[in-house]
Amino acid sequence: MKRVLLFLLIALPVYLLISLYFLDKYYFLCPIDYKGEILIRNDSRGNGYFAANRQGNRAHEGIDLFARIGTPVLAARSGRVIVSRVIINKDKKTGSGNYIILYHPVNLTTTYGHLLKICVHKNDLIRQGQIVGLVGKTGNANYNDIQPHLHFEVRKDGIPQDPLGYLE
Repeated sequence: MKRVLLFLLIALPVYLLISLYFLDKYYFLCPIDYKGEILIRNDSRGNGYFAANRQGNRAHEGIDLFARIGTPVLAARSGRVIVSRVIINKDKKTGSGNYIILYHPVNLTTTYGHLLKICVHKNDLIRQGQIVGLVGKTGNANYNDIQPHLHFEVRKDGIPQDPLGYLE
C-alpha cells in the first residue's frame, strides 16, 4: 500500500508537469514571429491570401506569410509530425517543396511549406512555438519573381480553413 501511495505521489506531479508543458494556449501562434502586423506575400505571380485564384482555376488553400529566407518557422500549436518531406530535385518548381504537416487534437492539421530546412522528423512531438523549419523558396516558390514566404495551411477534418481566422 505504501509503495502504491509513493508511486502516486511521484507519478502524479510528473504527469501534471508533462501535461502543462504540452498544454496549448487557446489560440494559434503565428508561425512567423512578426514584430508588427502579419505580412501576406503579394508579387507579380499573385497574392498569398486564402482562396486567392491560382493557375488551373483552383483556389489557394492556405496563406503565404512573407519572410526572409532562413527566418525560423514556429509551430502554431502543439502536435505530432505526421509528414516530413524533403524534395530530392532541388530545381523542381511544383508543389510545396520541402514541407511538414502537424496533427493537432480535434482533427486539425497545419502545413508549413516551401521550407529551406526542416528541423523535425516524422512522429516527433512538437510544442507550440518550437522551431520546425526555416523559410525557403522550394517547390513552386522557387521562381525568381516570387517573394520568399512560408505557405501555411490549417485543415479541420481535412477541409481547408482560412488560417487568418485561427491566428491571434
